[in-house]
Amino acid sequence: MLSMRARLFNGFFRGLRRAGITQRFVEALDEPVALEPALRGIRRFDEVEPPRRARRRRRHEQIDVAGGPLHLLTPRSGRQPRVLLYLHGGGYVIGPSRLHWTATLALADEGGADLGMLIYPKTPEHDHVAIIAAAVDAYDVLVERYGADNIVVGGDSAGGGLSATLLTVLRDTERPQPHAAVLISPWLDVSMSDPAAAAQARTDLILTIEAAIRAGRLYAGERDTRDALISPVFATTTGLAPMHVFVGSEEIFLPDCRTFVAKAKANGERATLRVLAKGQHVSAIFPTPEGRIARAQMVALIDWP
Repeated sequence: MLSMRARLFNGFFRGLRRAGITQRFVEALDEPVALEPALRGIRRFDEVEPPRRARRRRRHEQIDVAGGPLHLLTPRSGRQPRVLLYLHGGGYVIGPSRLHWTATLALADEGGADLGMLIYPKTPEHDHVAIIAAAVDAYDVLVERYGADNIVVGGDSAGGGLSATLLTVLRDTERPQPHAAVLISPWLDVSMSDPAAAAQARTDLILTIEAAIRAGRLYAGERDTRDALISPVFATTTGLAPMHVFVGSEEIFLPDCRTFVAKAKANGERATLRVLAKGQHVSAIFPTPEGRIARAQMVALIDWP
């Protein structure tokens, strides 16, 4: 049974769906004239700087990388030997939110790690080329400071898909893999081509297939949305770091998560899948009892060195 707090979150998302707020933004993705004011409105809620509370608890360093800042947060007592590089969600259009900062700082604290939050370039101003370049550059910077074995790459939704892509790019460019990757409700196929997603759409209170397809086109730019660089569910999964995938049972990304993990396991890679019962999109990072349990599982699976 879902906790009361999780049910309250679900009620909030149902309210947004009934009010048509999400649908109006989705429709604006294909209308250049309407998109700019829609983006201004929704990006007002982005928190591209660490919250004041986080800066009081941790030292803050802003590192310039290709395309955007990397915010590095370390304990006041000094830098930890390990770091979480986090790539936030938001459809590649918005973010990060306060939720991202709160959840990732908690995960870093429990894992005894520093936190590196990358503010990567966004669509529609940029496409996958700039976004992936920023993720690779941020990783390279942290490798110099911590070493690849002491880095865990994490991400949710679009950031989860970007994390999976980052692993494949590191492999293909003969860079070292991180210690592990935590993918939270990762968006692994921006084309949404698996027909099984349609059945999930009946229970997903947050995402729609239509929205994912429209946003995916912006991210892909001139590339096919089924290209392995754009949609890592189609990528070769050999030679990648251990991957731990957390996804809700009610969301449209569940079929692709199952496919991706099964494919990695078939290739002999270490990959785990945790399906949160009655869980919605990115519910593994919600401030709920279910989210706290998921976070504890992440720390245990990561097995920090």
